[in-house]
Amino acid sequence: MNTRLALVPFSLLFVLTFFMNCAQSSSHSRKPVTAIQIEPAKKSFKLGEELKINFQTKLKEGKLEKIELSIDGKVIQTSQNLTNAVVVKTFDFGVGKHIVRSSVYRTDGISGDNYEEFYVLSNTKPTKYSYQIVAEYPHNVNFFTQGFEFHNNVLYEGTGQEGTSAIYRHDLKTAKTQTIYKLENKYFAEGITILNNKIYQLTYKNRMGFVYDLSSAKLLNTWKYNSNEGWGLTNDGHSLIMSDGTEKIYFINPETYREERYIQVSNDLNLVKNINELEYIKGDIWANIWQSEMVVIIDPQSGKVKGEINLAGLSGTILQNQREQIDVLNGIAWNQVTDKIYVTGKLWPKIFEIKIIKIEN
Repeated sequence: MNTRLALVPFSLLFVLTFFMNCAQSSSHSRKPVTAIQIEPAKKSFKLGEELKINFQTKLKEGKLEKIELSIDGKVIQTSQNLTNAVVVKTFDFGVGKHIVRSSVYRTDGISGDNYEEFYVLSNTKPTKYSYQIVAEYPHNVNFFTQGFEFHNNVLYEGTGQEGTSAIYRHDLKTAKTQTIYKLENKYFAEGITILNNKIYQLTYKNRMGFVYDLSSAKLLNTWKYNSNEGWGLTNDGHSLIMSDGTEKIYFINPETYREERYIQVSNDLNLVKNINELEYIKGDIWANIWQSEMVVIIDPQSGKVKGEINLAGLSGTILQNQREQIDVLNGIAWNQVTDKIYVTGKLWPKIFEIKIIKIEN
């Protein structure tokens, strides 16, 4: 008797669960579906090209209220036709990855979204550069370089890794280094920049930035940013400019810490990812590319790569007489007072002053 009473509720529960799953499956299957086709049939387009996006919607049942077609969240067409097409001018959206969405709404409240993507690449080839070593200076082999910047003829460096993250001031002539601020061991610090007598510093995965007074080195503030990771940091005199290891570079208000805009970086072949340490030089953004010996020169408005500086062989000059292991090239500093450019790397024993040489075709 007790066994029979126990089985009845279980059987009832099984039946109810079955019908609920069927109802949910039925509700899901009733959602409108849109097939999105891009012409020409390719994923990447050069800036200036036009493409046609075709939308074919299957309503299945119910009455159509409207169809919204959007790119990157911006509605470009609203229609009540099941078949739609729109011509896109890539100049209107710029270089980078773009998301196409079709949102179909029925009068009974049921809706369905479908997505596609396309890429817009730069329409110009970057100018190629090589380099010449002008001078060499000693660099602490324990410094895991993440930020590198001159301010008022003084070189500042931010270092990373848990337990060794700090900000230093260098005197290149005497090779003396002064510790400005040492972070708690739990933080892995990243890029630094100096703006309005404040030092701004990123962290790797804490999604937190620090602000210090330049004169006293007192911690003034912290802020949170949207990116999952912080990598490089510089400024254009107005905005903080931040990389996060992707193809995106963000412009951040230094007072409110709000993201003002972002660009996506592209050359004429592909989007450029792994953007690392940054430097703002004469109206352009210079960037190290992680795990490479390439520095790219980026237009801060369009994201197009204007130049590529091949620093291949620079680390080789160190390895000839270096017993300790070195890490990647990372660190670009421009001295506005002398108009000289310096580079270094993580755990490198040297800082190099270099001259950039244009490679003639």
